[in-house]
Amino acid sequence: MNAHSIPIGDVSLNRQLGCLEDSNGQPLHLRPKSFQVIDVLVQRRGELVTKDDLASAVWPEVAASDESLSQCISDIRRTLGKTNARLLKTIPRRGFILEEQPIAPQIAPPRHPSLVTLMITAAVALGVVFLFTINPLSRTSEAVPESTIVSFESIDWEDRAANDHLRAELLEMLETQPADADAWARLAQTYWREVRFSEWGGGRRELTLALDAIEQSFHLGGSATTYQTLAQIRLEAPYANERSTIDALAAARSAVDEDPTQPENLRILTEALVANGHMAEAVTAIEQALATLQTPPDRFRETAGLVYLLSDQPAKAAEHFGRLYGAGTFASSRSSAGWFLAASLALAGRMDEAERALDDVRAKRPEQTTRDVAIPLSRRFGDRAELNVVIDGLKLAGMPH
Repeated sequence: MNAHSIPIGDVSLNRQLGCLEDSNGQPLHLRPKSFQVIDVLVQRRGELVTKDDLASAVWPEVAASDESLSQCISDIRRTLGKTNARLLKTIPRRGFILEEQPIAPQIAPPRHPSLVTLMITAAVALGVVFLFTINPLSRTSEAVPESTIVSFESIDWEDRAANDHLRAELLEMLETQPADADAWARLAQTYWREVRFSEWGGGRRELTLALDAIEQSFHLGGSATTYQTLAQIRLEAPYANERSTIDALAAARSAVDEDPTQPENLRILTEALVANGHMAEAVTAIEQALATLQTPPDRFRETAGLVYLLSDQPAKAAEHFGRLYGAGTFASSRSSAGWFLAASLALAGRMDEAERALDDVRAKRPEQTTRDVAIPLSRRFGDRAELNVVIDGLKLAGMPH
């Protein structure tokens, strides 16, 4: 590493050449604006750098969008690689911190033990073996139990009792393992679900607790779950000041960067891409997710159906929504998918089925006009043209304005 190189994990920033380099000194591709962002973070290493500070430094003469900065952060994380990217922390609602370079521990040179020391060590070792041999209960009492935390993947997340039980276990675990970043992220999920399922009664208090847990997780290094949960909150929070489709997309991209094999990360990325109007990329993301699942859960079918509907593929959309709800059951009191199914069927030319689906969903939902439907759907779509696709389909199915 030359004198102009500044280490970031096992890569380095070469300010003279204007690039990042790997451990062998080979340049790593990084867009010019992304390099300027990481350069600012390196200069202020260990400090919180706000979004406004970065925008002023990198785009001094233009009003930079949040999306431009988010794309640079995602670009930097991809280039740094999974391990090094953990040094770049997102502080929700505030900005970013590039942590100080870890200092390698000093390893003392080995000392040659004396003969007496060796004899004592051997005697102690034999005594331990003897005790464990004659008293099998010793092995049991000293064994470290495996985690008793309920499997996250096995939980029905609409089951409030299961959510409460998991939260209690996580809080207990964090009392003894407070540096577990993923446990903090999972805890944030439990608070977020309290808010997401409105009938559970969660509100601003639970949302604040979720964001505080996410911030703690980021401080400890974060995980794919941290980014995934933050993306969900930024997409679906019931309070406008906590929603940001741009922040959601940046967090979702980071979740996939952390763990590209996790289908749920790809699904959340798809939702964020839809909210930002990136439909072609959304189709690719959801198809990658579906390819990993033999039997896609309902939420994957709903996301896939929505993507196909908004990508001018209503027949494919109707297929996913139809499988989701089954013959004659096209609505849910908690989901908007009934509206999407009716619109998909109408746009695919299946008018009789569209009318039946519309009658079914109107019997179960409070919204009775397209104007009513547009209100809850407006926060889901960043592009008005995409909302109009759904509304036009519902009008075609016979829903009054």
